[in-house]
Amino acid sequence: MKKRKQNECEDKPEAPDGGWGWFACLGSSLITFSLRSLDPSFGLIFDDLLTDLKIDSTKASVILSVLDACCNFSGLFVGPLLTRYSFRTVAAFGCTLSCTGLMLTAFANSFLHIVITYSILTGVGTGLAVAAAFVALNSYFSKKRGQAVSFSSAGTALAMMVVPQAAHFLLELYAFRGTMLIIGAWSMHSIVGACLLRPLKPKKSLKQTPIIKVLDGDHTDLEKKTDEGEALLIKQSNQVDGSDERRDPTASNGQEQPKKTAKFLGKLGERNRYFKVITDLFDVDLLRNYSYLNVILGLSLFNVAESNFKMMTPFFLRKQVGMTEGEVAFCLSLTAFTDIVARLVLPVVYDRLGFKKRRLFWINALFVAMGRSILAEMSQGILLFVVLVINGFIRGAAIQNLQLSVSETCSLKSLPYAYGLFMVSKGTFSLCFSPLVGYVRDYSGSYRICLHAMSCLILVCFITWSIEFFLKAIRRKKPSKLLEETSSVQLKSNI
Repeated sequence: MKKRKQNECEDKPEAPDGGWGWFACLGSSLITFSLRSLDPSFGLIFDDLLTDLKIDSTKASVILSVLDACCNFSGLFVGPLLTRYSFRTVAAFGCTLSCTGLMLTAFANSFLHIVITYSILTGVGTGLAVAAAFVALNSYFSKKRGQAVSFSSAGTALAMMVVPQAAHFLLELYAFRGTMLIIGAWSMHSIVGACLLRPLKPKKSLKQTPIIKVLDGDHTDLEKKTDEGEALLIKQSNQVDGSDERRDPTASNGQEQPKKTAKFLGKLGERNRYFKVITDLFDVDLLRNYSYLNVILGLSLFNVAESNFKMMTPFFLRKQVGMTEGEVAFCLSLTAFTDIVARLVLPVVYDRLGFKKRRLFWINALFVAMGRSILAEMSQGILLFVVLVINGFIRGAAIQNLQLSVSETCSLKSLPYAYGLFMVSKGTFSLCFSPLVGYVRDYSGSYRICLHAMSCLILVCFITWSIEFFLKAIRRKKPSKLLEETSSVQLKSNI
């Protein structure tokens, strides 16, 4: 058994922390730039279509919640897919599926059509592509992982800055359907980004024994030896319990009992085998990690608030504040610009100072909740633009550490499964809470109350993490106090 494990194992490739990894970072950035470009501009692009189809805020939240759910539920299959296919293959398939969904959305004429093409097709494809790119970056980088993930996620922030202006320009020329076709066309650049995710080559590999040939070959010798071993087992068991045929030839219980036991053990072994396949496929052991569970709980709530904030902000600025379509596009671009600045500048500072990514996200999440509640009470004026600039910066500071918070709670080996379960958690929370956020808007008739409700979701994340950090701090102090007491007792005894 030891020889087989030694023959089957391969030395894992070391993270180069540079080299082609920066091209993989460029490819990941191109994927997020191409596929996540509509996230902040959904309300701007779909506003006229939703009005014509008489779709209210609750149904609009359903569209985005199904999109987010499909995007995240697809992460459940990322781990199993990456065990059979490369980053490049999985990402290219997801990019193709997402581009197809965006182009088909151009012909939408009903709520169901939008859900099928935009929410389901685009969501599943985007989820596969983004997750594969994230795992690829974690494989290429170790020490500079924070910088790499931040630079790659800058593609999303760049899209948030460019797309509102481009969408405003395209809507005036080609209306909704022409704009969606053009967006679907430029999203095909994500396939080029997927091609840059070259798989890492293992540094060393031991020679493998031809196990497949043995399994695919003749089984006669194996079956003979198995039958002989089974007969010997039955014979020995009969001798032990006193039912040997030489003692009592008419007795048959001694022979039937081991056979029944063997059948029972065989069925039990099959069930255990199936259970082992499920646990190996999805790494259910992660659910025993309470820190990981707390992380995905908090990040899922933050994701619900984030996705709904991006959808509601254009409506808030246009209908509550009273801005024009061009002014809304400018505000979105201004917020995205400061977001990019935060993603490009802060990672270098964080990596040099050695701050933990989860602690950074925890602190920035509090500032995000406070900033958005302040924004909800703003009206037109210079102060509104100042608040938007600050909100964009603190959002970038928080988002760049969101995925890395998951990486800190698990090993690199279990990261694909951990990220997949995290995406499933995000999708589940999005399906449950996003329609409620839309219902709050329709019931209250105010976008301000809706923004405050999103801030409350982020505060839940902050509070649950604070409780965990507090309990861990108490546990660390107890052993130190115990050591001090024991050392003092020893000193007194020596004296």
